[in-house]
Amino acid sequence: DNVNRHLSMAREWHPHDYVPWDEGRNFAELGGVDYDPEQSKLSEVAKAAMITNLLTEDNLPSYHREIAENFSQDGAWGTWVGRWTAEENRHGIVMRDYLVVTRGVDPVALEQARMIHMTNGFASPAGSQTGLLHSVAYVTFQELATRVSHRNTGKVCDDPIADRMLQRIAADENLHMMFYRNISAAALDIAPDQT
Repeated sequence: DNVNRHLSMAREWHPHDYVPWDEGRNFAELGGVDYDPEQSKLSEVAKAAMITNLLTEDNLPSYHREIAENFSQDGAWGTWVGRWTAEENRHGIVMRDYLVVTRGVDPVALEQARMIHMTNGFASPAGSQTGLLHSVAYVTFQELATRVSHRNTGKVCDDPIADRMLQRIAADENLHMMFYRNISAAALDIAPDQT
């Protein structure tokens, strides 16, 4: 029921529609000019928030592994794991494209941070064998926190394009939170002591 509810509510969108491509130009490797901090229109707070949010989205392979191991890849759970992963991947794509095209952050430093962050990966703070109910509770709060973070980041960017992009991402995160919140509520009804 929750997968079907999510699929009926999820809005199709495309990362390329949220990137101001006409602001882009080549970097030195292709005869252009490399990044200079003066090229960014973002404040230091907005840069830090965008990088943090993007690195969080970049760690998708680790998150996918965690939920696939704890939820299963069969039936409705498998459909959800695949759909959630595909939707989350869009977030990283659009944010990186926006930042590189607008020269919002140093792309070399961003790539170095991505390599470190993804190499380290993510493991559930409570250990790998936390089980379904702990994982569902954790991601319920995590999706809410991510929604709030993206929304607040959009507000501090002082750029209507970035704000619109991050509103779109936050809307996805809200739907994800609702999915997990509904599962948590059902778990409280079915197995209150375990939950």
